[in-house]
Amino acid sequence: MNRSEQYWVTLSVPWLVRGAHAVQDAINIAVSEVGTRVNEADTTHVDHCDISIQTLSCTTCGTPMEAVLIVAETALVGLTLECTVTARSTEDAEQTSRRELGTAFDDTPLVLVGTVRADPHPEEE
Repeated sequence: MNRSEQYWVTLSVPWLVRGAHAVQDAINIAVSEVGTRVNEADTTHVDHCDISIQTLSCTTCGTPMEAVLIVAETALVGLTLECTVTARSTEDAEQTSRRELGTAFDDTPLVLVGTVRADPHPEEE
């Protein structure tokens, strides 16, 4: 029998911030705006989302840096949403998170990074 379980689904979200003068301002605005959209989304199976800034590594030296680019007071901020989703399988968790959160992010791609079962336990007999 297939029953619902908790999964952690990680999604990558690119967020555009206009009027950003500094990296930290862009990050604060992006996290606030995405957090508001997540909270306003009509979710039944997505219980909780943590928002964090993605990191990139310098191709030359390998130094990690925040995924933020500002050009002409417009920033692109790479965010990660790590959500707890109630679903019957990994595939179901991925589809459910994108379906339920996607309504709050018109024309913004939600790219799957990974999915794991949140509370692995042996099958009951």
